[in-house]
Amino acid sequence: MKFKTTNRISRFHDEKGNFVDIAGIPYAIPAFYSAAAKRLFGYRAKVPMISYRARHAIDQFLTTKTQMIEFGSGNSTPWFAERVGKLISIEDQQSWFEHTNSLLKKRQLTNVQYEFRPDNSYTDLSAIEDNSLDFALIDGTDREGCIFSIASKLKAGGMVYLDNSDKDMLFPNGDLRRAEEALRAFVERRSGKIRVFSDFSPTNFFVEQGMLAQL
Repeated sequence: MKFKTTNRISRFHDEKGNFVDIAGIPYAIPAFYSAAAKRLFGYRAKVPMISYRARHAIDQFLTTKTQMIEFGSGNSTPWFAERVGKLISIEDQQSWFEHTNSLLKKRQLTNVQYEFRPDNSYTDLSAIEDNSLDFALIDGTDREGCIFSIASKLKAGGMVYLDNSDKDMLFPNGDLRRAEEALRAFVERRSGKIRVFSDFSPTNFFVEQGMLAQL
């Protein structure tokens, strides 16, 4: 997904101007090497391209009984599939769908309900039972719509991760800004809490923000 550009203070600041904290600075090293590997050799680690620390927190939460949904697929999809009981993954870009589908077939992962939705059905979760999901990753198209669609589907104690929550800062009514507002309102209604990570991530030698909410 492409984002509208904004001014960044430095590689150690997210696009909201938050400086990475002391605990996050060591992750600059693997971020640098993975970014170099991507640029020089086209190599991407088979992990979610999200905050290193957020990934660790999510990994601690997941179990083989976890029911989860992912908006936006890729190398994250087999990584999650190997850790959860069932994964619903929704993609709207043909190239990513084909790439990810080949990864799933190579690893013979059968617990993934993988759907290509290039139209208005992208955020439609009417076929999913309410209060049935434990975790949602939002890293694709129409992130505001994704927040609204998962609101009734997540169990008490469930988690949702909104990636790139610092993007499109020049556009206060853009999708990311509306998605963050919707997530905060959703968490407040459910008396949950949010952890904000201004952190490095694999293949990106600059700090980005992600939000991990628990209900």
